[in-house]
Amino acid sequence: MASLRCNYSVIFLFSLVLFASLLPKLHANIGDFDPYLEKRAEEALQSSLAAYNENPEQLTQTFNKEVGETLFNGTRRYLRETI
Repeated sequence: MASLRCNYSVIFLFSLVLFASLLPKLHANIGDFDPYLEKRAEEALQSSLAAYNENPEQLTQTFNKEVGETLFNGTRRYLRETI
């Protein structure tokens, strides 16, 4: 019976610590009202919209072409394959 009471006290202590650790997070919504963070979020959104490419195949082809040029036009000629 004593061990059962010990288990309840451990559960109660754990619950108390968990509740105490969650309390500060309830009032930590500074990001919702901070004008600096709102401005940064808007700039990030505009930047991501400007970088968006509607044609992923073209983007992949461009990337593969640039990688190929880098690999085959390097100064380390002994790594270059003969075509």
